[in-house]
Amino acid sequence: MMNKITCICLGVRSMEKSIEFYRDELGFQTDEKGNNPDVIFFNTPGTKFKLYPLELLAKDISEENTPKISNSFSGITLAYNVEHKEEVDKIIELARKAS
Repeated sequence: MMNKITCICLGVRSMEKSIEFYRDELGFQTDEKGNNPDVIFFNTPGTKFKLYPLELLAKDISEENTPKISNSFSGITLAYNVEHKEEVDKIIELARKAS
């Protein structure tokens, strides 16, 4: 197992304002030149950092049971990638047992 979070995704209400903050004000590096892309990845060492529209991130979690943004969904997701597809079930089971 990798035991590494590979991506932190922040759901944002305004891509334009968020990109201005992270890229233009804080200096996070990215290859993205636009101000309102569908998603933006920043070139961070190790764990990747990305911004994604909040409503789309909620739908990405579950289209049938989309989390309510105002009540329960914080707008942050963490990705845990594995080297082999067969490891997914093992990781899910470990997470279930731990919770």
